[in-house]
Amino acid sequence: MFFTYKPAKLLLAVSAIVLIGASWVNMGGGASETAKADNPKVDKLKLQPGFKAEHLYSPSDNKQGSWVAMTFDNKGRMITSDQYGFLYRLEIPPVGSGNQQPKVEKLQVGIVQPGDTTVGMGYAQGLLYAFNSLYVMVNNRVNKNFNKPTGLYRLQDTNGDDQFETITLLKELKGQEGEHGPHSMKLSPDGKSIYLVAGNHVDVPQMDAYRLPSNWKEDNLFPQIKDPRGHANDRMAPGGWVANIDPEGKRWELIGAGFRNTFDIAFNEAGDMFGYDSDMEWDFGLPWYRPTRICHITSGAEFGWRTGNGKWLPGNPDNLPPVLNIGQGSPTNLMYGDKARFPERYRQSLFAFDWSFGIIYSIHLKPKGATYEAEREEFISGSPLPLTDGMFGPDGAMYFLTGGRRLESDLYRITYTGTESVTPVAKAPVITKEHQLRTQLEQYHLGANPAAIAAAWPNLNHPDRFVRYAARIAVEHQPVAQWQDRVFAETDPQRLTQAAVALARQGNPAQKSQLINALVKIKYDQLPESQQFDLCRAFELICLRMGMPEGADKEKVIAYLNPHYPAKTALMNRGLSRVLISLDAPGW
Repeated sequence: MFFTYKPAKLLLAVSAIVLIGASWVNMGGGASETAKADNPKVDKLKLQPGFKAEHLYSPSDNKQGSWVAMTFDNKGRMITSDQYGFLYRLEIPPVGSGNQQPKVEKLQVGIVQPGDTTVGMGYAQGLLYAFNSLYVMVNNRVNKNFNKPTGLYRLQDTNGDDQFETITLLKELKGQEGEHGPHSMKLSPDGKSIYLVAGNHVDVPQMDAYRLPSNWKEDNLFPQIKDPRGHANDRMAPGGWVANIDPEGKRWELIGAGFRNTFDIAFNEAGDMFGYDSDMEWDFGLPWYRPTRICHITSGAEFGWRTGNGKWLPGNPDNLPPVLNIGQGSPTNLMYGDKARFPERYRQSLFAFDWSFGIIYSIHLKPKGATYEAEREEFISGSPLPLTDGMFGPDGAMYFLTGGRRLESDLYRITYTGTESVTPVAKAPVITKEHQLRTQLEQYHLGANPAAIAAAWPNLNHPDRFVRYAARIAVEHQPVAQWQDRVFAETDPQRLTQAAVALARQGNPAQKSQLINALVKIKYDQLPESQQFDLCRAFELICLRMGMPEGADKEKVIAYLNPHYPAKTALMNRGLSRVLISLDAPGW
């Protein structure tokens, strides 16, 4: 969306506004339900059959800026934020009330002096009402209109006048402010804490706990090729990140990282977290291009964003793959449909917003091992429709905003008026045995635990990749002295490879020769391709973390890998070439 720099798509969107003006073709899947012919803001929407769209309000028409964030408070009122201005509170008319307008109130947060026109609180890219407070994620360079720096704030009404007069800065966040800054927040599934997400231009603050070990590096053997236009050239590992905090913002725990610019997160009925990460469209067609994608964010997750050509391959064992690649776009909001008054299939769906192409995708998840597989459909689309934020309201309707970058901004409501049942079906979430095992292993991501190695080590060769990943992170959280000897004694090739990845990341460079000697004993030809690729990555990490092999060590690695190049697939050729080129192997 506007949170990733898309100048070409912005020009197209603005051009569409100018060229098309107020005359739109009705593209509704259920045209009779979509709108009256005299409402161009709704006529442009294409909906799934049985759904109805209402245009509720235009902040732009009322000189209230371009709204990019929303939440509902404990009285069912909507609170929104202009990207470069105030907070607003809306009383939404009930479904079926006709053309009644919302009652809109500008929130003058804090102690306001007569005649003061500065912003007391706003410039938010994330809002959350929870714990009788309004949490505001400010993304701002201090200016004459708004003197609050980028960071997380808590607003409270302590005198009972239904206004927020108390402002508490929970944590100031550092890094280049802008559209790759701190973003959305979501209440945890158990309702006891808050999860928040930040883009790759925000430094990871000092955390109280790290589920992803904090010794991150670029981990790319090839020389850096940075963006020639300078975008994110000074942003190093770990990229964008997700953290969990307590309601007072006193304890911060890093959950995962390696995103480019994930704007929002969502939880399904099983309590699993998902994000919608952005691409770098200028990289399109280059070997390191990664499309926008839906990611299952597990404990200790790493998704391998690095600047320029340093982005990790999805197949790297030290990061996780996406659940679903979507393609070019600008991701913004992500939400889950469990509270929607929609047919059942949509209540078990993620809804992913794309700002640049004006599409809300319905992402249908299906459990697969310890993670999910997914299919997408276009739930809503329009042109232009620069989607920013959205939620399911207390009434079960979908509410969404358009705007950003000072574009025309509107508030919509989507309801279901078809014939299918919207009554929730009471059933337990599907939890596979692999899912259970993964979550059990993730309990060892909290730090040293005497039971961790015995539980995790046998699962380093589990058939499920997410289980293997959870097991390796569990091992890495334990003192190296407790498990390093097991690496060299290991005879299972897959366990040895995963353990070598862990030791390369956490061990002592003095163990380099011993680790190389262990790996070259693996019978390469007897491995499936996925394990061959993991083995190449293990050698790459040894080179990166422990130092380039020299002398006999170097010759052993070359003699071991060089006969297998060229391979039958591009993936293996990439894995092999990284190591062999870096070692100046003969013929390279």
